[in-house]
Amino acid sequence: MLIDDRRVVPLTLLAQASASAILAAVLWLYQGQAIGASALLGGAAAVVPNAFLAARLLAPRAGFSARAMLNAAWLGEIGKILLTVLAFAVIFGVIRPASPAAVFGGFIAAQVVVFVAPLLDGVLGRRRQVVTKS
Repeated sequence: MLIDDRRVVPLTLLAQASASAILAAVLWLYQGQAIGASALLGGAAAVVPNAFLAARLLAPRAGFSARAMLNAAWLGEIGKILLTVLAFAVIFGVIRPASPAAVFGGFIAAQVVVFVAPLLDGVLGRRRQVVTKS
């Protein structure tokens, strides 16, 4: 069973946003509004720059070439870094009160999804193969 590569990136972004929202909801319930909102903002500081990079890499190009793809990757990664720095600057410079631990917790939770999702897909993919073969 082949995986539709066009779905991987949006599903990963959705999983990142979901992980951030779930963490923020749990923290909101148990620690209060400021902590929950801080975690949600931290997750957004990861998801929005990742979406920018994905948009740069997945945008259709008329004259597709390796050089164009490399340029898109470089510009996307530089933009991602700048957006991440800007997000943290806004969160810590403007938002009051912001919990640094919750902000970084939300950020890390969203980033961990990128590494965990392929592992889960591997496990679930094997399970689907077993079910479809029988």
